[in-house]
Amino acid sequence: MPFNRMNRKAAHCLAGASVAAAVLAGAPERASAQDAGGAASDTVSVDGKGIVGGALLGGEVVMLTMGAIGVERAWPYLVFGGLGAVGGGVAGYFVEAAEPPAEVPLYMLAGGMALVIPTLVVTLNATAYRPPETDQSEPIRNEPVAEPPQPGINVQITSDAAPLLRGIRAEAPRLGLIDIAPSRVALGVPALSLRPLYSQDELFKFRVTQGHELRVPVLRATF
Repeated sequence: MPFNRMNRKAAHCLAGASVAAAVLAGAPERASAQDAGGAASDTVSVDGKGIVGGALLGGEVVMLTMGAIGVERAWPYLVFGGLGAVGGGVAGYFVEAAEPPAEVPLYMLAGGMALVIPTLVVTLNATAYRPPETDQSEPIRNEPVAEPPQPGINVQITSDAAPLLRGIRAEAPRLGLIDIAPSRVALGVPALSLRPLYSQDELFKFRVTQGHELRVPVLRATF
């Protein structure tokens, strides 16, 4: 039997018992007048208040104890709670049979009715379904989305390509007659250049005649 159905059945049983107890508590007491030696005395009959109150208290004490110690199955509450109610009802019968004061069965009934709701709360809370904290069968769906690759060309220089690139950079064009590098000294044809003497701003500012110069690099050193 599913836990939810068993929980509902136990709740209905406790609720029905509380309603019956309430009806019983509101019923008028049956009294009989007896004349003995010209004096009248009233005696309260055994009307079942102690039996119902004892049954409620017996079942509630058992179920509250099981809920306090953490019993999560529903069937122990039905089985042992029912046994406790039967035992409490039998005890209530013997209490009434002993002809105690009229307040004793009434107090038993009131105490049983007062503990109905706390017993329901403790029982339903203890037997409620609790999903496992970690379920390895379900995929993890709360991981952050991986950043998509950015458009463009990503070039990674490996250890094999690095010496080749360094060699290419070392083979820069020789602009001077003598080129001095950290690893060699070389001779080359100088790169001649013909440049104007003045810029356009200088011509406008100083109002001079434009001329040209020939540049011949002789020595080029790289450190």
